[in-house]
Amino acid sequence: MVPVATQASAKTLTSEMLAGTGTQVIIANTFHLHLKPGEAVVAKSRGLHKFMNWRRPIMTDSGGFQIFSLGFGRDLNVGKILKYFEGRPSANLKVAEGRQPNSIKILETGVFFKSPIDGREIFIGPRESIAIQEKLGADIMFAFDECTPPTATRAYIEASLARTHRWAQTSLNSRTGKQALFGIVQGSRFKPLRELSARLINRLGFDGFGIGGDLGSSKNSMQKILDWTLPLLDEAKPRHLLGIGSLEDIPRIIAAGIDTFDCTIPTHYARRGIAFTSAGRLNLASAIFLNDQKALDPRCQCPTCLGYRRTYISHLIRAREITGLVLLTQHNLFYFNQFVATLRERIKKGIL
Repeated sequence: MVPVATQASAKTLTSEMLAGTGTQVIIANTFHLHLKPGEAVVAKSRGLHKFMNWRRPIMTDSGGFQIFSLGFGRDLNVGKILKYFEGRPSANLKVAEGRQPNSIKILETGVFFKSPIDGREIFIGPRESIAIQEKLGADIMFAFDECTPPTATRAYIEASLARTHRWAQTSLNSRTGKQALFGIVQGSRFKPLRELSARLINRLGFDGFGIGGDLGSSKNSMQKILDWTLPLLDEAKPRHLLGIGSLEDIPRIIAAGIDTFDCTIPTHYARRGIAFTSAGRLNLASAIFLNDQKALDPRCQCPTCLGYRRTYISHLIRAREITGLVLLTQHNLFYFNQFVATLRERIKKGIL
């Protein structure tokens, strides 16, 4: 599992605390770090590792997800899997070929964004993305791509895919250093397009692969997309699933052949008072935990569970104390990493 450190930080944790959760690699956000503090500032510290005192590998995304999140994702109020957004009127609107999002402009050479900080116009294309990532000093970079919305028509996806493939080659041509570069397979929910993209990205000579874009209407459609895609990628190179990693997803995607995946769930839920435990999810904002003297998860060996009780953590969450978020984030990341470690052992034993 690859925790998301959007702005060179896993929210609420120091880098030392993050390492203590068993985290081996993180992913930072190229777009947001470009906005602040800027890649030049990071480069003066000799890259993200020195900048944030992180001594383990770092991935950086390309900024391609922001094409979706600041574009059609925001316009339609949908995510990468449509099932969770059904019932919203905008989720039924089709994105046809030639349509542009409201807040960004997608061109053949790249994308014009408006800064969410000050509204200034920013252009990022494959050359710019690679240049930013190289200055950030990531160990693994991703090629610039368009993450498409799940309501896009096939005609839209075909045009987007052709553009993403051109951007993939430009990304490769723009690399100047020795950092690893992963190509991203797109194609939405259309089998022929996913297969086309997988074959092309596979033969371009990337160091690894990302599975990106929208993943259809349900978890079952996501599984089909992986089944179509992964057999066409060089199994000697790592395969990364972008932006997916709930506990129920993890065994399925690993069994399908995914090596790494990034996910905001452990940190996102912690900031809302939710702990993942061997007894299920616990909402520590609930008053029932104020008189609960048990460890957060008696089976867990993380610093939170070894040193603190549910009563105290519940008090902190209800009092809106930052320390409560720290303790839950630390636990959730440790819990997810241990969960993945058990799956790794099952793989070694040949039972997964």
